[in-house]
Amino acid sequence: MIKFFRQIRQKLIMENKTANYLKYAIGEIVLVVIGILIALQINNWNEDRKTNLEERRALLNIQSDFSKNKELLNDLIATTKGSMDAGMKILNYTGSNAKPQTEDEFNELLNSLFDHDPYYPQNGFLDDLLNSGKLGIFKNVELRNLLSSWKPNLEILNEKFDSGVYGENLLNSFIIENGSWLNADQITNVKRNVVLPKSGFDIDNRSLLMISEFENLIENHVIGSDNYLIEQKKSLALIDDILELISKEIEVE
Repeated sequence: MIKFFRQIRQKLIMENKTANYLKYAIGEIVLVVIGILIALQINNWNEDRKTNLEERRALLNIQSDFSKNKELLNDLIATTKGSMDAGMKILNYTGSNAKPQTEDEFNELLNSLFDHDPYYPQNGFLDDLLNSGKLGIFKNVELRNLLSSWKPNLEILNEKFDSGVYGENLLNSFIIENGSWLNADQITNVKRNVVLPKSGFDIDNRSLLMISEFENLIENHVIGSDNYLIEQKKSLALIDDILELISKEIEVE
């Protein structure tokens, strides 16, 4: 092709057709420019295609992780509610209120109190994006902002968990000093390698219900569990917002 154009130029020059040559030269320049623009456009299209494919893979990975995070968080919410409900039932038995009919019934509530679990979400892919500075791969600004707020949100959630652990440790120490975990552990559903005997001491854990300090510790536990539950629900709402935006982005693509 280049040889063909060169031959045309030489012929025009030899025939001394300057005007035609200038027109031809301009036309050739235009063709070259058009060729360059087309090449750039193709290159840009290829780059955009690669970027879109990379974004889609990222969206699918984040969607998978946060779907699992939602499942884990729903389980945690159920556990926290169970622990808080056990505390509320115990508060209705303290002092002059009627007591559980059996110690076993009360011991079940004691065991349920300590279902205070941490939250371990799957953040591997999001951490990689944040650490590599590639969160900008997502074109949706709102999605980027929500993902950026996930880690700070988890920090608050962990603070509430740690606060609850502190109260739980105080309550555990009080039961150790004034009750019998050996009696309480008789009715757990946990499969153990040993069969625990009943306490050799004449202790009925329902006696804890007559101690005002125990009531205060249970009340603190309920409040701590509720604070933890509030942050869990905020985290769940954030997950739902993230998953909703991701679904919309995937549909668009």
